[in-house]
Formats: sequence, structure tokens, C-alpha cells
Amino acid sequence: MSNKTVYNKIFVLALPILAVILANVTVSLHLKSFCLIKLITHHDCWGCGLTRAFVALSHGQFQQAYDYNHLIIIFFPLLIIVWFFMLKETFDF
Repeated sequence: MSNKTVYNKIFVLALPILAVILANVTVSLHLKSFCLIKLITHHDCWGCGLTRAFVALSHGQFQQAYDYNHLIIIFFPLLIIVWFFMLKETFDF
């Protein structure tokens, strides 16, 4: 097994942890919004609040996650499904 294959497997396994850490760091830094729709129109787009919703989910705050963005109930399960497909492809099961 090559090093590239081992690194790919480690990356796919660690992907959810990395995503949660990145989202938590992004929200904790209170960065200015980089949503082009919000910057131009001064209105929230359909994706505004999703990062905060994922962070709230990572802390077990389901109602707060739903309040940040209602689409979290669609996107979170989709991300889990995509991750399982990545696992299946990476580990050949």
C-alpha cells in the first residue's frame, strides 16, 4: 500500500473532525461575512447561517441550529451520506 493511499484513508476518516474544527474556529473568530449576495444586496441568501448551524449541531444545540438556517435539516444528512460514500469508495466495502 502506497503512502498516498494511507494518507487518503486518514484524510477521509478525519474529514468530519476537521470540518467541525474549521467551522468552530471560523465562527469563534467572528469573521466578516464573505457571502457575495449579502454583501451586494444586504439580505441573507439561502446559505447564510449554515456554518453557525453546523457549529450549533456540533455542540448538540439542535433548535439553535434550526433557527440559524432551516436548511440544516437537509444539508447535514446529505453531508453524512456523502461522507459514507467517500468511506465506501476509499475502503472498498
